Amino acid sequence: MLRSLEMLQAGLLAPKSFQSAVITNRLFDMDLSERSIIRSCHNAGITTLDIDRAEERYLLSGAKNGDIAIHDLLNTSGHPSYAAEVVCRIRRDSLYAHKFCIKTAQWYPFDTGLFITSAMDQKLKIWDTNILKPADTISVEHNISGHHMSSVSSKHSLIAVAMKYPHIKLIDPKTGSHSHELRGHQTGVASVRWSPISENLLASGGVDNKIFFWDIRSAKGYLRILDQHNGEAIGNKKDFITAHDGHVNSLRFTDDGLFLVSHGADNRIRLWDVALCKNTLVNFGVIPSANAHFQVSIDMCCDSSLPVLFVPSKNCIIVHDLFTGCKLKILSGHLGVVTSCVYRSRTQELYSSGNDMNILLWTPDVERELEEEYPHSPCHGGGVSNSEVSDNWSSDEN
Repeated sequence: MLRSLEMLQAGLLAPKSFQSAVITNRLFDMDLSERSIIRSCHNAGITTLDIDRAEERYLLSGAKNGDIAIHDLLNTSGHPSYAAEVVCRIRRDSLYAHKFCIKTAQWYPFDTGLFITSAMDQKLKIWDTNILKPADTISVEHNISGHHMSSVSSKHSLIAVAMKYPHIKLIDPKTGSHSHELRGHQTGVASVRWSPISENLLASGGVDNKIFFWDIRSAKGYLRILDQHNGEAIGNKKDFITAHDGHVNSLRFTDDGLFLVSHGADNRIRLWDVALCKNTLVNFGVIPSANAHFQVSIDMCCDSSLPVLFVPSKNCIIVHDLFTGCKLKILSGHLGVVTSCVYRSRTQELYSSGNDMNILLWTPDVERELEEEYPHSPCHGGGVSNSEVSDNWSSDEN
């Protein structure tokens, strides 16, 4: 890192490249935080997490019993050690709460005034954050597997809803009605994801092991179907083309929209070239799963020199190099199955939830960073006084 800093000062390294190198180093040092915690508040397993895109300050979580909570991640204590407190909570016994397991909770992409939840009670709720009441509740005819709202849409505000039913519903929150349906899957739909660069491109993964790309402007059906064998399988008819050998549980685009990552019940991760609609054949190995039909939420960091993928696997999180599939690290700390993880790019932190009812915080190793920044301090065998670093790096809480 010192070499990179010298090259930056000499003008031999671009600032963006230096930033990527720093982020990469911090990701390699990531471990369970010993200084900070997320205050526990749930009484059931946590199924979904989301951090607002506007400020990356508020953490939204939903649980199996229908509870919803929001934590404030901003550290205003003046110390590295802090506890992220619950700023609001919607309990299951509330008049407005979901009555069954929450499948997805998502912030409105453009501000924190709204958030959206969907649950097994066949309802999608659009919440007013200020009063913690639904601005609208949309009922559907089937159990919901999840939903997603586009973060780049300017011409529509459609929410794609995946259900245990072959059709994908597109709901317009302005009217609360179903705009139209996308038909192509043979059985239930397990996951949906909008492209981060095209407001009309939607990806869906089904219980039929298929992944479809949709152009929502087209009335001709799906745009493309993804084939794990890239057309090389014998007797490769459209009805038999699959993306996985099991349910497609989770989808995630890279930030530039050029690649799609899919997680399947076959315990496999696949990386797809979006433009070519091809499997890149990157080998991530087998991803152990607690249950073949258990849905998990994956996330990634695209700001580092090596784009990194975070994949829940039983009671841990496996960190992979996105483009080589190499296993970089295993994050262990949960006492139950990990259900969701979400990356906070502003601080290079990872948040994860599980059936153990806990939200854990994973951060770069602060002690190691201190040692590199102050190699001669007394606590590391050097000669810098504690007073020189105590203002910025005190572990004492007042």
